[in-house]
Amino acid sequence: MNIHGTQIKSNTKLGSGRVRRFAPSDGKTRITQITTFCPDIIGPGPTHLYLIEGDGLILVDTGIPTDIAKYIFYYWRFQSIPKEIEALPPDYSAQEFSAALQAAGYSVEDIDALVISHGHPDHFLLGPYILGQRKINVMAHVLDTSMICNPWSLLNFWFLRRRLATAMGMPLPVEPDAPVGSLIREAFEPWTQGLSITVNNAIVTDGPLEANGNPIKDIEVRHLPGHSPGGIGLIVGDKARERFLICGDVLLYPITPIPDDLLVYLRTLEQLKELDHIGLVLPAHGMVFSNLQKRIAQLKEHHRRRLKRTYHACRSPKSTWEVATLKNYFDIFVDPKKFNPLAGREALLHLELLQLAGGIHRSHVKDGVHYFVNSGEPFEGVYGRVIDLVNDNEMFPVMRY
Repeated sequence: MNIHGTQIKSNTKLGSGRVRRFAPSDGKTRITQITTFCPDIIGPGPTHLYLIEGDGLILVDTGIPTDIAKYIFYYWRFQSIPKEIEALPPDYSAQEFSAALQAAGYSVEDIDALVISHGHPDHFLLGPYILGQRKINVMAHVLDTSMICNPWSLLNFWFLRRRLATAMGMPLPVEPDAPVGSLIREAFEPWTQGLSITVNNAIVTDGPLEANGNPIKDIEVRHLPGHSPGGIGLIVGDKARERFLICGDVLLYPITPIPDDLLVYLRTLEQLKELDHIGLVLPAHGMVFSNLQKRIAQLKEHHRRRLKRTYHACRSPKSTWEVATLKNYFDIFVDPKKFNPLAGREALLHLELLQLAGGIHRSHVKDGVHYFVNSGEPFEGVYGRVIDLVNDNEMFPVMRY
């Protein structure tokens, strides 16, 4: 597939603001990538939105308002915030979005539908700004509507992460004995407690993407769980030719996605291996790439190595946080003294899958922190059972604190 990429607008120093258009050589369906602000290092980095320019104009994802990004990634975690980010106006992301639409030759009034790739805040929270200007048909997978449509989902997420942090042995972003009610009043501004959008069309099956019961030409939806329960991908283009895959956070490059359920995620990678005629993969963060099969193999190997490192770390009892903060466990340094839910979650998922395969077990609980120890057998045997679980396609219970 000969894909022509044209840069319409360049990035700012923060790595966002860019507009790029991708078009196949036959001149059919074009896709425009809009990059909006989201913190990196402490977050996933700038979020890519996509405009599918076909029979209508479909927007995939919205990005996140800058003021909310500051709260989620810095203020609520009591993390220091860089001066250049602190100085950004609260509507910076909205300004970027509007300027990018204009650079691409469109306005909000031209958008016919909004598709949410999954229900994480950096993918739909700019929705109220967009929907406040135009009533648009909103589509998302039914399994993620609880996150997208529930106005209390962000607060619920925060409460769950606090409880989980204690069980993992991860330091909280505040003093452990501080009253929860007081913390909520201080950390949550009133406007952050009602963040949601309405999904008009819930996606429940794979196949042609539909709007109001009518299939949209040359857009196929695939349920791709693992990063979130209702993650989806869109395959765009003529079936007779190589096509685009808009994949949300399921496939990222060069960073690796943090799964919601590692077993389900590995199964999704196996399903993605069956896709052919994909000329260009368009993720929600990082770089676009063309070799789908190569990236799948890299992600599978990444998780095999991390499972092995996790297993060997548990020769003696380890907490989840002790695993997460091992030297070189991650590509970037994780400070053992600072709250880091992404790092803790990644280590927890690998411990869960190893326990499911019978490679580790919970040795004891001390002061509310759970510790795990391995079975002492060679890792290859444990990993073989992991692969059996991935290939089984049955539902298995996972460990919960």
